[in-house]
Amino acid sequence: MMRAVSLLLAGVLLAAGAHARAWEAPAACPANVSDADLPSIFAGHEGCNPIGKYYGALRSARPDWQAVHRCAVQDRNDAVLMMLHANGHGVPRDVDRAIGHACRVDGAKAELEGRIAHLQQIKAGKDNEPFDLCDDITSGMMMGFCAGIEEDGDSAERHAALARLGASFTAAQQARFAALRKATDAFAENVGRLETDLSGTARAAMVIGAESAVQDALLADLRAAESGKLPSATEAAFATADKALNDVYRKVMALPADAEGRIGYSTVTKPDIRMTQRSWIAYRDAWTAFAQARYPSVPAAAWKARLTTRRTASLQEWLD
Repeated sequence: MMRAVSLLLAGVLLAAGAHARAWEAPAACPANVSDADLPSIFAGHEGCNPIGKYYGALRSARPDWQAVHRCAVQDRNDAVLMMLHANGHGVPRDVDRAIGHACRVDGAKAELEGRIAHLQQIKAGKDNEPFDLCDDITSGMMMGFCAGIEEDGDSAERHAALARLGASFTAAQQARFAALRKATDAFAENVGRLETDLSGTARAAMVIGAESAVQDALLADLRAAESGKLPSATEAAFATADKALNDVYRKVMALPADAEGRIGYSTVTKPDIRMTQRSWIAYRDAWTAFAQARYPSVPAAAWKARLTTRRTASLQEWLD
């Protein structure tokens, strides 16, 4: 699944570049804040992973905040130490210390100033909400990082929900469901990595959003089906939907492209769309095979019509 981890690892490289630029502490920072080589907020993936531990603890029913604190100290991760002190997780709540750590978190100047102003509001008693690193982000890089954190949590919840729904499946249904999950992962990855424009600084967030939308659709469809809300389209309806999809696909493939095949002033190429379309067909067929085993009273055409209509709408966006 997503693979938010891979995007976080990409963030490590982006953060390394951020360190190369000149760093200047905001005026509100303590005078002893150094501009020396600051530790990256992404650091620690090869060590104890303070960022991962912090957000894992937030999702846990029994968080071990002391362990998170030890990890953050070990890796000198100021972002995590900032949040621990601001929220009083595992340490006494101390907003002044949180501000000190905030001043050492690398990032865009506007982001740093906004984060410190936010902490000062908390210190003044004007904001009682839990404080988070992602509250005051301003950069595309951090949008991707924070989207990855959110998707990590969403992915875990989605996986657990799918496991609960599948617990009552027969062995034959389980096998087809496993094939559907695999096909969904492949299609979602292609939608995110191949069929999403990666030209902007928020590209990581866009990839995560595109992939998670496919995964969310699987869960929503399965929940609906398990509650008795089943599609009812006919063979004729599927034939109509299939023709509409083929028409739109041909039009997309006929769009003007540059020398590398990129269309619509984006990073997406016609081969990218072709590969994604192939993975969608595998996804559609895997869904239909599973559905025929789990919901035998519903004709295959009903499932195909639903999925085909969605795919057509997605490709139509290139023509609008």
